[in-house]
Amino acid sequence: MTQGRTSSAGWQAIRRLGPPIALAALLMAAWLAYWPGRTGAFLFDDFSNLAPLGDYGRIDAWWKVVAFLTSGFAGPTGRPLALATFLLDARNWPASAEAFKLTNVALHLLNGALLAGLCAALARALGLARRPAAWAGVLAAGLWLLDPFWVSTTLYVVQRMAMLAATFTFAGLWGYAHGRALLAQGRRRSGYAWMSVSLTLGTLLATLSKENGALLPLLAWVLEALVFDRAGKAREQGGPLLLWWRRVFIVLPALLVLGYLATFLPGLWTGAAAGRDFTPLQRLLTESRIVWTYLGDIWLARTHDGGLFHDDIAISTGLLHPWSTLFAVLGILGLAGFAAWSRRARGPVWAAAGVAVAFYLAGQVMESTWLQLELAFEHRNYLPAGLMFLPLAIALVRAAAPRQVNAAIPIGRWPVWLAAGLLALMALQTARRADVWGKPFQQALVWAHEHPDSPRAQGYLANFWSQTGNDAEAARLLDAALRRHPRSLILLINRAGVACAQGEAPAGLRAALLQAAGHARLADNVTQYQFGRLLDGMGSCAVFGPDFDLRLIDTALRNPQAQGTVVQRDLIHRLALRALAHGQTRQAYALDLQALRLPGLPVGARLRFAVELASAHHPQRALDLLNAVPSPLAHIQGWSMAALHQRWLRHVGFYQDSEAHLRRVLAREIAAKSRATGRP
Repeated sequence: MTQGRTSSAGWQAIRRLGPPIALAALLMAAWLAYWPGRTGAFLFDDFSNLAPLGDYGRIDAWWKVVAFLTSGFAGPTGRPLALATFLLDARNWPASAEAFKLTNVALHLLNGALLAGLCAALARALGLARRPAAWAGVLAAGLWLLDPFWVSTTLYVVQRMAMLAATFTFAGLWGYAHGRALLAQGRRRSGYAWMSVSLTLGTLLATLSKENGALLPLLAWVLEALVFDRAGKAREQGGPLLLWWRRVFIVLPALLVLGYLATFLPGLWTGAAAGRDFTPLQRLLTESRIVWTYLGDIWLARTHDGGLFHDDIAISTGLLHPWSTLFAVLGILGLAGFAAWSRRARGPVWAAAGVAVAFYLAGQVMESTWLQLELAFEHRNYLPAGLMFLPLAIALVRAAAPRQVNAAIPIGRWPVWLAAGLLALMALQTARRADVWGKPFQQALVWAHEHPDSPRAQGYLANFWSQTGNDAEAARLLDAALRRHPRSLILLINRAGVACAQGEAPAGLRAALLQAAGHARLADNVTQYQFGRLLDGMGSCAVFGPDFDLRLIDTALRNPQAQGTVVQRDLIHRLALRALAHGQTRQAYALDLQALRLPGLPVGARLRFAVELASAHHPQRALDLLNAVPSPLAHIQGWSMAALHQRWLRHVGFYQDSEAHLRRVLAREIAAKSRATGRP
């Protein structure tokens, strides 16, 4: 009898440990699936965001840590918390990408674990018993964790910003759900403490990781309306205090975020493109189609490998251009209507479906509506899709509950096999896609094949062919792409590089480059970087004739879309460097002075320009330049992250010490030159 009781107790303990054991197995499966991707390289925005790791030498002092954390420019906040995590992987630059990618994978696993807890809490609130709710949470999180759609987020190092925002959002919402459960049990003090701290701290930390973390209160509002207060009995549950608490901690912060986004709404009528190829209204219409593409990729685990190039998306110029826009808009309105209706749903599956839909739409309101961002990126779904698989998980767990038609034929086994099959399929697709991400050249081949109409994808592959010495294949690829996109500056720039390597240029390329320089959106960061690459290469390239770089710069300076001070300063400074290389010192000095007097002078620009003059053996000109242009450190304005960064560097004396050292060196060189020439 005692042995039987012991055996039964042991079996019950194993049953209780089933969900955490299953979660641990799923986390291990995800780690193994992502393992092939660790050998991939840094990509695109990785370089601009991580390069400050080396701006001040190896980060081995606290002042350098603060300087790096305030160097962020990816958003209004600078995302310092996300930058801080990069210090776990390297404290200098250049660095190896593998450590960064493995940390990203570990963070993805942490997000899966947090999501399991959140989904389990929501399943409990929707009426499931504790153990089925735990299984539903594990299954929902496992399907999300292993979805191959997140490979381009997890293995793209800089997207740790999006991942970390999801970390604190999931944690904050789980803490809020836990506090809500405590409140329902009558434990008011603990409940309010959990809810208040979770939402406040979670929103702050998530926003400092990436700006869409500010949506946490809006997402909590969704959970409050469609899960915890489905019956509209908040006053009965918590009295007037709960109503006031919701207004302060959920409604007011959510309205502030929505109000900020609403300040950009006039662009829908004014049509201000802000340097893009589309207006805000066109972007809003186009996003309605893109969202459905996102949903298909999330649910279907397609065999394509995604990627980072989406410049081949057709713009919706109206509801019927293309016609699919109308159906996409109606479909999204239908989803919103379904989410509203789900408050009346009686079963937990339909209720969870409404929550998942509303959570997803609310999570997309910042990046997939009218703000003039690039059209599409897969990482924009990482947080919004967090609850995407909860309804399916609840349905399968309920279907797998022990039930019998008769004594001999149990039903409920098929949901287990279906869940296992879905998890296995997603894991295999993730491993296959991660393998591609671990092989940069293969990755470029796949992206170019999947995006034949993307100039960026074709140019990216052409660069790889050039690096392997196969300039003929690069030329063939670019010529074919240029026939489809004859005005693409990115393709023209890449073709110019191949022409310089081959020693011959195809007919019309010179004229096409000049035309593009006069009309391209040079204020766009990607275009500006590519144009800079073109100018850098012209110094050693003779196939376009003498002074072609000068003609390109002159043409770009007349470009109406290149009138911003950043672009102007760069172009004028390039003219100064060219004059200096040709021995035209006075002209170089005058151009440098013109560039430095443009508004918004970067702190280190005057020192860099002076060093260039001194390196060309003109120390007096360098000193004159320093004296002619005052340091911008004396007039730092505002409290943006860039301003805080400048204030910190001023506080530690970084630029002051550098300038003092430079002045001493210049004084010695001027004195030595005077002694050598016998002139005072």
